[in-house]
Amino acid sequence: MIPFTRIEADRARRRGVVALQVAVSSVVLLGFAALTIDMGRLYVARGDLQRSADAAALAGASVYTTDLMMAVRQGLGGEGAIGYVVDLAETKASEYALVNRTLGKPTSIDSDDLVTGWINLGSGNDTIHTNPVPKDYNAVGVYVKRTDGGTNGPVNLLFAPIFGKPLGETTALAVAVFDDRFSGFTLNGFGAGMLPFTVSEQAFEQDLANGGDQYGYDSPSETVYSGSDGIREIRLYPFPLSGSGYGEGDGNFGVLNIGTGNQGLQALNHQIISGVPPEDMVMEVGTSDMTFYDDGGNPVTYEITGSPGLDGGLAASIESLEGQVIGFFLHNGVILSGANAIYTITQVRFGRVMDLKLTGPPDQRGFYVQPVTYDGAGVSIDVNAPSTNGLIGKVVLFK
Repeated sequence: MIPFTRIEADRARRRGVVALQVAVSSVVLLGFAALTIDMGRLYVARGDLQRSADAAALAGASVYTTDLMMAVRQGLGGEGAIGYVVDLAETKASEYALVNRTLGKPTSIDSDDLVTGWINLGSGNDTIHTNPVPKDYNAVGVYVKRTDGGTNGPVNLLFAPIFGKPLGETTALAVAVFDDRFSGFTLNGFGAGMLPFTVSEQAFEQDLANGGDQYGYDSPSETVYSGSDGIREIRLYPFPLSGSGYGEGDGNFGVLNIGTGNQGLQALNHQIISGVPPEDMVMEVGTSDMTFYDDGGNPVTYEITGSPGLDGGLAASIESLEGQVIGFFLHNGVILSGANAIYTITQVRFGRVMDLKLTGPPDQRGFYVQPVTYDGAGVSIDVNAPSTNGLIGKVVLFK
């Protein structure tokens, strides 16, 4: 028979062991709780930083779609033009980083952590080249951090200080690019309206490289003015059917019959003012989702009937668009047959309406648009499509 006192002693000893186990377990559990909560805090901070970096990089890269960058690409912006583009990219990136807060705190970008330049879009592992030819700039890289010694400082931990770890660190990186590997365009009623006009690739490229610069656009007032602004105009009309000069008639400007079936000026005026409706394009070519390069990078074309020249009955509608960005088509071939000309459509481009002159001899007439870089609704890009040299694309995250 076990004495009563021994039973009590054993119970007391077991209670002591349990108490010790509870104490040790509590410390361990507290440690895990601290680790879980503070790791969660760091995880949230990392997510906030990534959103800030993404927004900043995308905002910075958007400057490659501006008129200022168009002037740089055409070589008319002046010696310091790319410097203004870079400054604008840095300013926009910094502004967007600040409004995307990290743990409720504005996020700043350290001066050495924002990079602009060119990146090879065909290589997923390429880094930004910081001193490319000015016209090739296409990338902005942003590195944001919550670290000891950085502008934003480290992350203050909540429970880890108990174990001598009061601070945590985390970082995020984003690279955004203007990807101009344009492959197709969807007419969806949004963005710039597509007008039923086409001009030859030859005419477009000729004026893009050597056209005049007699008009400018003032963004704050949204007005067109006479005078140079560093961007050459595209003369959509007239352009000679062959040879050189402007002495050969109305030229190969084409007014397209997109779903109108030669219904006359009323239908064309409606398309000019409102843009070509998707249903009209479907009626004409079977789709409103136009593909110009397939998945293999092969060109795709469309045959659309139209009429050479430009009827004066369209003048008022065109003039009402002054200062607005419009879309138009390019063709690389036309079978001339009066009102039943057939144009081989190869691409779309975008420009701002600057002026329309339909009177006088051919060398004094013109429908002028200022080329713009378009990244609005409807644009499709593809890795196998060729570069448009900065004319159309999307601002996207590269990595």
